[in-house]
Amino acid sequence: MTTDYRDGMIDPIPGRLSSPPGTPLTGLAWADVRTRIAEAEDFLLATADPAGPPHVVPILAVWQDATVCFVTTRQARKARLLARNGRCAVTVPGAEVDLVINGAAQLVGDGPRLQRIADLFPIKYPWWHPAVSNDELYDPADVARSDPRHVYAIEPAQVFAFGKADGFSATRWDFAG
Repeated sequence: MTTDYRDGMIDPIPGRLSSPPGTPLTGLAWADVRTRIAEAEDFLLATADPAGPPHVVPILAVWQDATVCFVTTRQARKARLLARNGRCAVTVPGAEVDLVINGAAQLVGDGPRLQRIADLFPIKYPWWHPAVSNDELYDPADVARSDPRHVYAIEPAQVFAFGKADGFSATRWDFAG
């Protein structure tokens, strides 16, 4: 395992899952996983409610600074759950491989980073153009700038790849921190 996995840096070392025994690695390099996350359009966020069931919802997400970034209203259940417990998982379903990213969501409050994140959304989702003003991100429909959104970045603690072709294969990448 390596601790420096940021884009363009040293890649983490893939490892086997603890079970089932004998399961082959997926054969994906970390660069392939990063590309799949960056290019994916479908993401599911799983959060935990300490007094209730897990909460899983689809999100729009982008890959920026080696994190999965997404936007939500401040009143949304996922925002309330993440305020209590930032630990979460993001799944990225795919035709050949499914990815699971475990980590902790952190609020992004830095204006320049918010702008970089906002600039990525219309590239992936051409119909959605969020705006940044006064270090806050806004839905494009909020022309009055009255309802700023939360932007979360999830830095991976673990990433799993589950291959689907020719039987089951799995790979795990562990990250320090």
